[in-house]
Amino acid sequence: MDFYDDYSPYMEIDLMKMEDGYHDTYSGNKCPHLYRCPSCLADTVVFIKE
Repeated sequence: MDFYDDYSPYMEIDLMKMEDGYHDTYSGNKCPHLYRCPSCLADTVVFIKE
């Protein structure tokens, strides 16, 4: 995910995947996306295959 700090959206995505806290985003070619429910405002991370 690329919202760690002000400059993280400008970093290479493959470098961010090594530090995102999810063990297989880089090796599994997965991209984590944060979704928020408009009704209850609950956040959920969903992994999408690249």
